[in-house]
Amino acid sequence: MSQASEMTSADFLTATHRISGQIATGVKPLSDVLNDRSQSYLLTYNVYVSRLDDAGTIMTHAPVAYISKDNLTLVVALAREARSPDRGRFSAHEYQALVTIDGFEVEGKLVGPHRLDLRAFSPANLDSFLVLTDAVARPMAVPDLSFSGEVILVNRSRLESLCLNE
Repeated sequence: MSQASEMTSADFLTATHRISGQIATGVKPLSDVLNDRSQSYLLTYNVYVSRLDDAGTIMTHAPVAYISKDNLTLVVALAREARSPDRGRFSAHEYQALVTIDGFEVEGKLVGPHRLDLRAFSPANLDSFLVLTDAVARPMAVPDLSFSGEVILVNRSRLESLCLNE
Protein backbone atom coordinates (compact mmCIF):
# COMPACT_ATOMS: atom_id res chain seq x y z
CA MET A 1 0.00 0.00 0.00
CA SER A 2 1.21 3.53 -0.77
CA GLN A 3 2.09 6.19 1.75
CA ALA A 4 -0.76 7.96 3.55
CA SER A 5 -0.07 11.20 1.66
CA GLU A 6 -1.00 9.38 -1.56
CA MET A 7 -4.35 8.09 -0.26
CA THR A 8 -7.61 9.67 -1.38
CA SER A 9 -10.90 9.25 0.46
CA ALA A 10 -14.19 9.18 -1.43
CA ASP A 11 -17.73 7.85 -1.44
CA PHE A 12 -18.41 5.46 -4.31
CA LEU A 13 -22.11 5.11 -5.13
CA THR A 14 -23.73 2.32 -7.10
CA ALA A 15 -27.43 2.00 -7.88
CA THR A 16 -27.92 0.23 -4.53
CA HIS A 17 -24.93 0.86 -2.23
CA ARG A 18 -22.62 3.49 -0.76
CA ILE A 19 -19.01 2.34 -0.48
CA SER A 20 -16.72 4.66 1.47
CA GLY A 21 -13.01 4.07 1.31
CA GLN A 22 -9.54 5.17 0.27
CA ILE A 23 -7.70 4.74 -3.02
CA ALA A 24 -3.93 4.94 -3.54
CA THR A 25 -3.73 7.56 -6.31
CA GLY A 26 -0.09 8.56 -6.07
CA VAL A 27 0.37 12.06 -7.48
CA LYS A 28 -2.66 11.75 -9.79
CA PRO A 29 -6.11 13.10 -8.96
CA LEU A 30 -8.80 10.46 -8.47
CA SER A 31 -10.46 11.49 -11.75
CA ASP A 32 -7.37 10.31 -13.66
CA VAL A 33 -7.52 6.93 -11.92
CA LEU A 34 -11.24 6.61 -12.73
CA ASN A 35 -10.67 7.62 -16.36
CA ASP A 36 -7.74 5.20 -16.83
CA ARG A 37 -9.24 2.61 -19.21
CA SER A 38 -6.41 0.12 -18.65
CA GLN A 39 -7.87 -0.92 -15.26
CA SER A 40 -11.46 -2.02 -14.66
CA TYR A 41 -11.36 -2.22 -10.86
CA LEU A 42 -10.37 0.14 -8.08
CA LEU A 43 -8.36 -1.36 -5.23
CA THR A 44 -9.92 0.32 -2.20
CA TYR A 45 -8.73 0.31 1.41
CA ASN A 46 -10.49 0.74 4.78
CA VAL A 47 -13.90 0.19 3.19
CA TYR A 48 -17.33 0.72 4.76
CA VAL A 49 -20.43 -0.49 2.90
CA SER A 50 -24.04 0.53 3.48
CA ARG A 51 -27.28 0.21 1.51
CA LEU A 52 -28.60 3.43 -0.02
CA ASP A 53 -32.02 2.92 1.54
CA ASP A 54 -30.33 2.76 4.98
CA ALA A 55 -27.13 4.78 4.44
CA GLY A 56 -26.60 5.34 8.17
CA THR A 57 -26.21 1.62 8.90
CA ILE A 58 -22.85 0.05 8.08
CA MET A 59 -23.33 -3.47 6.67
CA THR A 60 -19.67 -4.35 6.70
CA HIS A 61 -16.16 -3.01 7.11
CA ALA A 62 -13.27 -4.53 5.19
CA PRO A 63 -9.58 -3.66 5.02
CA VAL A 64 -9.60 -4.16 1.22
CA ALA A 65 -12.23 -4.26 -1.54
CA TYR A 66 -12.28 -4.16 -5.32
CA ILE A 67 -14.85 -1.84 -6.90
CA SER A 68 -15.91 -2.29 -10.52
CA LYS A 69 -15.58 1.03 -12.36
CA ASP A 70 -18.23 -0.06 -14.86
CA ASN A 71 -20.80 -0.49 -12.10
CA LEU A 72 -20.07 2.80 -10.35
CA THR A 73 -22.76 5.41 -10.75
CA LEU A 74 -21.18 8.38 -8.94
CA VAL A 75 -18.10 9.25 -6.93
CA VAL A 76 -18.24 12.04 -4.33
CA ALA A 77 -14.83 13.61 -3.62
CA LEU A 78 -12.89 16.77 -2.84
CA ALA A 79 -12.27 19.29 -5.64
CA ARG A 80 -8.53 18.58 -5.74
CA GLU A 81 -9.38 15.01 -6.84
CA ALA A 82 -10.82 16.10 -10.19
CA ARG A 83 -8.76 17.39 -13.06
CA SER A 84 -10.17 20.76 -14.04
CA PRO A 85 -10.81 21.49 -17.70
CA ASP A 86 -8.00 23.49 -19.28
CA ARG A 87 -9.73 26.81 -19.74
CA GLY A 88 -6.87 28.05 -21.92
CA ARG A 89 -7.23 25.38 -24.64
CA PHE A 90 -10.80 26.22 -25.58
CA SER A 91 -13.41 28.76 -24.75
CA ALA A 92 -14.79 27.29 -21.53
CA HIS A 93 -18.31 27.92 -20.40
CA GLU A 94 -19.97 27.04 -17.10
CA TYR A 95 -23.38 25.38 -17.19
CA GLN A 96 -25.88 24.52 -14.48
CA ALA A 97 -26.44 20.81 -15.01
CA LEU A 98 -29.07 18.27 -14.01
CA VAL A 99 -28.04 14.67 -14.61
CA THR A 100 -30.31 11.66 -14.32
CA ILE A 101 -28.44 8.42 -13.81
CA ASP A 102 -29.25 4.97 -12.34
CA GLY A 103 -31.86 6.09 -9.82
CA PHE A 104 -30.15 9.40 -8.96
CA GLU A 105 -30.68 13.04 -9.78
CA VAL A 106 -27.47 15.06 -9.65
CA GLU A 107 -27.31 18.86 -9.77
CA GLY A 108 -24.10 20.84 -10.14
CA LYS A 109 -21.91 22.90 -12.44
CA LEU A 110 -20.29 21.54 -15.60
CA VAL A 111 -17.48 23.33 -17.42
CA GLY A 112 -17.22 22.71 -21.16
CA PRO A 113 -16.88 24.40 -24.52
CA HIS A 114 -19.29 27.20 -25.35
CA ARG A 115 -21.10 24.91 -27.77
CA LEU A 116 -21.26 21.64 -25.92
CA ASP A 117 -22.56 18.74 -28.01
CA LEU A 118 -21.82 15.27 -26.63
CA ARG A 119 -22.97 13.70 -29.91
CA ALA A 120 -20.06 15.36 -31.74
CA PHE A 121 -17.35 13.82 -29.58
CA SER A 122 -15.79 10.42 -30.13
CA PRO A 123 -16.19 8.18 -27.06
CA ALA A 124 -12.44 7.57 -27.19
CA ASN A 125 -11.83 11.30 -26.65
CA LEU A 126 -14.19 11.79 -23.73
CA ASP A 127 -13.38 10.95 -20.14
CA SER A 128 -15.37 8.06 -18.69
CA PHE A 129 -16.42 10.24 -15.76
CA LEU A 130 -17.90 13.75 -16.10
CA VAL A 131 -16.98 16.26 -13.40
CA LEU A 132 -19.73 18.27 -11.72
CA THR A 133 -18.64 20.86 -9.15
CA ASP A 134 -20.63 22.13 -6.16
CA ALA A 135 -22.84 19.12 -6.69
CA VAL A 136 -25.64 17.31 -4.89
CA ALA A 137 -26.87 13.79 -5.68
CA ARG A 138 -30.25 12.51 -4.53
CA PRO A 139 -31.26 8.84 -4.75
CA MET A 140 -34.79 8.67 -6.15
CA ALA A 141 -35.74 5.78 -3.83
CA VAL A 142 -34.82 7.85 -0.73
CA PRO A 143 -35.81 11.48 -1.51
CA ASP A 144 -34.81 12.79 1.94
CA LEU A 145 -31.23 11.55 1.51
CA SER A 146 -28.59 13.53 -0.38
CA PHE A 147 -24.88 13.26 -1.03
CA SER A 148 -23.03 16.51 -1.62
CA GLY A 149 -19.46 17.30 -2.41
CA GLU A 150 -17.05 19.73 -3.94
CA VAL A 151 -17.12 17.40 -6.96
CA ILE A 152 -19.23 14.50 -8.05
CA LEU A 153 -17.79 12.34 -10.82
CA VAL A 154 -20.57 10.88 -12.96
CA ASN A 155 -20.09 7.63 -14.90
CA ARG A 156 -20.86 8.63 -18.51
CA SER A 157 -21.78 5.07 -19.50
CA ARG A 158 -24.66 5.13 -16.98
CA LEU A 159 -25.92 8.59 -18.00
CA GLU A 160 -29.65 8.74 -18.76
CA SER A 161 -29.89 12.49 -19.45
CA LEU A 162 -27.75 15.61 -19.19
CA CYS A 163 -29.76 18.86 -18.99
CA LEU A 164 -27.78 22.08 -19.31
CA ASN A 165 -28.72 25.70 -18.53
CA GLU A 166 -26.49 28.69 -19.03
